[in-house]
Amino acid sequence: MQPSGSLEALKEKIELFLLALHHPVLTDPGREVVDLSASHYSLTTEYNKLLCHVWNDQTNLVRQITSIKKETAGRMELQFQKFGKGPPGTLILAESRAGPAQLDRRSERTRYAQRLRRFLAQLFPLWKIAQLTSETDLEHSFSGRYTRGLLTRGQQAWAVIGAGEQEDSSAAEGILTYGLIWLDWLRQQKSALVIEGLKIFVPSERAQTTLERLAWMDSKLARWEVYETAEEVRRCDPADVGNLTTSLRVAAERPPLPHAFDRWTEQIKALSPAIEERLGRDGHCVLAVRGLPFARSTPAGMVFGVGRSETVLEERTWNELQALVAKILRYRQGRPEDLLHPFFRLQPERWMQSLLAQQIAILGHDLTPVETYAQVPAASGTERGLIDLLAVNSKGRLVVVELKASEDIHLPLQALDYWMRVCRHLQRGEFERRGAFRVRGVSLQPPLLLLVSPALQFHSACETILRYFSPSVETVCVGLNENWREELQVVFRYPQ
Repeated sequence: MQPSGSLEALKEKIELFLLALHHPVLTDPGREVVDLSASHYSLTTEYNKLLCHVWNDQTNLVRQITSIKKETAGRMELQFQKFGKGPPGTLILAESRAGPAQLDRRSERTRYAQRLRRFLAQLFPLWKIAQLTSETDLEHSFSGRYTRGLLTRGQQAWAVIGAGEQEDSSAAEGILTYGLIWLDWLRQQKSALVIEGLKIFVPSERAQTTLERLAWMDSKLARWEVYETAEEVRRCDPADVGNLTTSLRVAAERPPLPHAFDRWTEQIKALSPAIEERLGRDGHCVLAVRGLPFARSTPAGMVFGVGRSETVLEERTWNELQALVAKILRYRQGRPEDLLHPFFRLQPERWMQSLLAQQIAILGHDLTPVETYAQVPAASGTERGLIDLLAVNSKGRLVVVELKASEDIHLPLQALDYWMRVCRHLQRGEFERRGAFRVRGVSLQPPLLLLVSPALQFHSACETILRYFSPSVETVCVGLNENWREELQVVFRYPQ
C-alpha cells in the first residue's frame, strides 16, 4: 500500500504532464484510443488508491494507477493494477498528431477487433485466441486496416485476418495480399506450431474477389477459409463464386471517323514519329506521346490538352496544338532538362508500356511485337480494368504482362485477376472468334504471367505472395533498369 503522500505526488506529476499536452490521447492496448481533449477524465485518490476515470459517449474506463513506468517527451507509460488477479497493465498517455477523423478510424478498428474476437470465440470454442491485433507494423508490411490473429489448439494453429465494415471496399479487395504476408510471417516466427492455413473475415457481400483468387492458390501449401460477417457469420462455399463473369475487348477496330477527324489525325501524327494512336475506353481515337495522351476524338470534335483543360481543334487552334506537342516532346524524353516537369513525371506506366509494346522481345520468352495488344479493356462484374500488354509467343502461348513503374504491394494479385480473365476467354475459344492473334494462332496452354517493374521497385513481399500461387499460374518477375526511359534493359528474371 502506497503512502497517501506519494499517491498525491504521482497524481500531480500525471496532471502536470497532461497539462503540457495540446491534444492528449490515452491508449489501453487492445482497446480503442480515447481522445482526452474530447472526453471527461479525473484522477482521484481514494482509500489509498489512485484511480483514473475516463468517460465519453462510447467509453467508460476506470484504472487503478500504481506507478509511472516510463516517461519521454510527449509520452508517459502508466502501470495499473487490474481488478482481481492478473499481471499489471499499461496505459499510455501521449501527444496525438492525428486529427479527430484518424482517431475515430483507429477506435472503429479497435471495436472491430473486439467484435472479431467474439466471432472467433463463438465459431471455434475449442481454440485459443493466442494473438489479435490491428496495430500497424510497417517493417513487416502489416497494415492497420486489418485485424490479424492466431488461433491455437495444442500444436495446431490457424492464421486469421479480418476487415470491418468501417473500411472502404478496397480493404476487402486487398485482404488476401496482407493475409498471405501474415500467414507466412507466422510460419517463420512460430516454427513450433503447425499453421494449417488462413481464415479470412470480410463484410457481407465482399468475398467475391477473394474467393476468385483463392481458386488459384496452392492448396498443398495451405488451407483457406472465407467468412462474411454481418450480424451473424457465414462461411463462404468456394462454389458460391460461380463462373467468373468477364468480358475482354481485343483487336477492336476504331469506329469510322468523319473525314475531318481522319485528316486531323494524320496531320497530328505527322508532327513526330513518337506520336502513337490507340483506342480509348469509349472506342474513340486517342493520340499520345510515349503514353501521355494529349488529343482525342469526341462526338463534338477533335480536342487537345493535357489534364482537364481541353481545346477544340480548329484551323485557328492548330498552332496551339503544335506548341503543346513540341513542349511534350521537349520534356517527355530520357534526359529532359527538367526531371521534375509534369510532362516527364506523368503516367510513367503508360510510358513504360509504350516502350515495351515496341520492344516486347526484350522480355524474352520468345515474344514478338507482331501481335501485341496494349491497354486491353477487361471487366469482371462491375469492375473495370486494363491489361497493360497482351502478347503471344512463337508457339502461340498467350502472355499477360502487368507493369508497375513504382512499388506496389498488390502487384501479384492484381496481375492474377487479369490472368484469370484471359485464361477464361482462352478456354472459351474467344480469341479466335474475335480475330485476335491471327498470325500466330493461340495455344490452349495456360497463359504465362509476367510482372514487370524497375528492379528496385518490386515490393519486398512480392516473392512471398507468389510462393502461394498455384503451380498452374506460371509467373515470372522481370526487373528493368532504373533509367528505363533512356534505354530498356532487363536486369533480372525470377525465376530464371
